[in-house]
Amino acid sequence: MMTLLLVVVALALVFDYINGFHDAANSIATVVSTKVLSPFQAVAWAAFFNAVVLFLAKYQIFGFELKVADAIAKIVKTEAISLEVILAGLMAAVIWNLATWYWGIPSSSSHTLLGGFAGAAIAKAGFSVLADLTKIYTTIAFIFLAPFIGLILAYIISIIILHLFKRVHPGRADKWFKRLQLVSSAAFSLGHGSNDAQKVMGIIAAALLVFTASAKKQNIATPKWTEIKTVYKMDTNFVSIPVNAIHFDSIKGNSDTILSGHQQAIFNPKAIFSKGKAHSKSDWAIKKELSHQLVKINDSMVMVPTNAMVKVATLKPKKDITTIPDWIQYACFVAIGLGTLSGGWRIIKTMGSKITKVTPFEGVAAESAGAITLYLTQMLGIPVSTTHTITGSIVGVGLTRRVSAVRWGVTIKLMWAWVLTIPISGIMGALIYYITTLF
Repeated sequence: MMTLLLVVVALALVFDYINGFHDAANSIATVVSTKVLSPFQAVAWAAFFNAVVLFLAKYQIFGFELKVADAIAKIVKTEAISLEVILAGLMAAVIWNLATWYWGIPSSSSHTLLGGFAGAAIAKAGFSVLADLTKIYTTIAFIFLAPFIGLILAYIISIIILHLFKRVHPGRADKWFKRLQLVSSAAFSLGHGSNDAQKVMGIIAAALLVFTASAKKQNIATPKWTEIKTVYKMDTNFVSIPVNAIHFDSIKGNSDTILSGHQQAIFNPKAIFSKGKAHSKSDWAIKKELSHQLVKINDSMVMVPTNAMVKVATLKPKKDITTIPDWIQYACFVAIGLGTLSGGWRIIKTMGSKITKVTPFEGVAAESAGAITLYLTQMLGIPVSTTHTITGSIVGVGLTRRVSAVRWGVTIKLMWAWVLTIPISGIMGALIYYITTLF
């Protein structure tokens, strides 16, 4: 089992590396096509800011968090996930990414991963394994919403810039926009790193959760590096008490809240966990407004009538990942950074020139719009495609000139690739899972 886990982790990092050079075009295509930076300078610039996100997310600076990683890990129900399922999903994602890279199609690595993962899980246990349908529907909706939002924002930003700089000499304005492109490209690279590297973190976290759960059932000790911290989120009107910190007894005597002979829950108030959170489904919970019923027994213990207590499991809590080990975070951001350094020249050609001709001013507008979209979706924990986002933004700046400035034939082909990515990856994930079960 340990060998399979190591293979899954290694393949996940390979996918992350491929994601880096596959999606390098997202953050550097415009800055290369406008000749602000050479190709090597551009990928080094993007790779650096991909890695900066690690520091920002680790310390939750400027709103960067690991919400996307948690969302990916919970696409399918935990009990339906196995290391074989994750392996099949990753293999499907790697194959589709390499194929679309070879053909120069800027498809979504994010949706490739989601499709492969979900397809393999469905092959194992049927469609009922899909855990949070709201998250899944939201992710599918953003196949179309992310580029549309990027398009609208890019169009608005372009109009604002044109209005502000209408009296500035074109040559002088061009120099300023070339400098500003460094800033906008860096901002988009931050969004790319925060969204895409987190998806692989979520997959590795899911693999470690499966591994530790299986090892626990077999009474096998697990190494410390495999530990993932989780928490159960329930109704915020409740606080929880760990099941091993509470005991029940019948108390003699009467007071305003205690009736003689009635069973009481007795525990140390210091054991009360955070509002709306619990360590386990088997823990107990009490409504915050009932805290006035707590009766002090001594300096360290209180009691409350058992009818004021409920099992956490009855509140239908959702399991969330709270802490991802540092080694996973470092490995994922380093892998995507190295991948970005490798470049993705076939896709850069498509993104930088085939959709529409991009000037420095339009590069600033497109990258700024894409960065804003990625930042907002990252805060909401929605795994979106950086490819879709920047493509929509490039179309948006093209529309400020005229509708015919956009090569709609190329754009439509790209949209077909976007729509087909999840189902094709899902079918491949399912087929690979079936094949691996034969051995």
